[in-house]
Amino acid sequence: MRETAAVDLHLHSLASDGRLSPAELVRHAASRGVRHLALTDHDTTAGVAEAAEAAVAAGVGFVAGIELSAAWRGRGIHVLGLSIDPDAVALRAGIGRLHGFRLERAERIATRLEAARAPGRAALKAVLAMTALPTRTHFARALVDLGAARDASEAFDRLLRRGRPGYVASEWPEVAEVTGWIVAAGGAAVLAHPLRYALSNGARRELAREFREAGGRGVEVATGGASAAQVAEAATLATRTGLEGSAGSDFHDPAIAWNPPGRLAKLPPSIRPVWASPPFPRDFGCS
Repeated sequence: MRETAAVDLHLHSLASDGRLSPAELVRHAASRGVRHLALTDHDTTAGVAEAAEAAVAAGVGFVAGIELSAAWRGRGIHVLGLSIDPDAVALRAGIGRLHGFRLERAERIATRLEAARAPGRAALKAVLAMTALPTRTHFARALVDLGAARDASEAFDRLLRRGRPGYVASEWPEVAEVTGWIVAAGGAAVLAHPLRYALSNGARRELAREFREAGGRGVEVATGGASAAQVAEAATLATRTGLEGSAGSDFHDPAIAWNPPGRLAKLPPSIRPVWASPPFPRDFGCS
C-alpha cells in the first residue's frame, strides 16, 4: 500500500523536464509531507543551489542529486547520483559530454520529424527556448503546443517512442563509467526504477551485479506508482545482488496524478535504506 513517505530521492524540476522551479518543487514536496529529499534532474545539477536554499527555508532535509543517462547492452539506463558534490571535476566533465549528446540527438529528432511531415524544426526551436537540456519530453510538449498531437502521450506513441518516426537511439556512456562519475563526486549511485527496463529477470540481475561491481550502492525499491508486487520484486533484486534500497517518486508534474512527491510504499524491513549511512547526513531520513 502506498502512503506519504518522509523520504523522496527522485524528483525533477524545470532545470530538466519537470514543471516546477527547484524552489517550487521543494515547497510542493514539503506540503505533501516529504521531510527529506533530493533534486535529481536529468543530466544537470543546475537547480541544486536553488533547491538547497528552498529546503533550508522549508525546514526539510536536502541532498544534491542527479539522474544520469547511461547505457547497458544497448539499452538506456538511468543512474541516480545522491548526496553528490555538484562541482566534482569528473562529474562536471561527464555532464558536459551528456549535454553534447542531447543537443546532437535533438537535431536528429527534428530532422526525422520533418521527414515524417511533422513540425520538427518548429518543435526544436520551441524546445531550445524552453531549456538548454533538450529531452524527448520537451519535444512532446512542443508538438502538443504546435497542434501535432493532442497530448504528450500521443506525441510519444505516434512520433517519439522506439520504432516511431522521431525516435533516435542515444549513444550514452556505459553504466560503469557513469557510476564512476558519481563515486568520484562522493555520492551514492542508485539504479533508478529497475523494473521499467525491457529486460528479462536474469538480465536485470546481471545489470544490478555489474552496477554493484562498478561502485553502485543501491537500487530504487519503492518507486512512484509501483504496486506491492513490484516493490517486492525490486526488493528481491536488491537482496540477491547485495544492494541497498532507495525510494523515489520520479515526480515531474503536479498535473500527473500517479506519482506525486512522497506517495511511496515503505521499504521492506529486509532492505537497508541507502540513506542510512554516509555520504548522507547522520540524521537524514529520521522523522
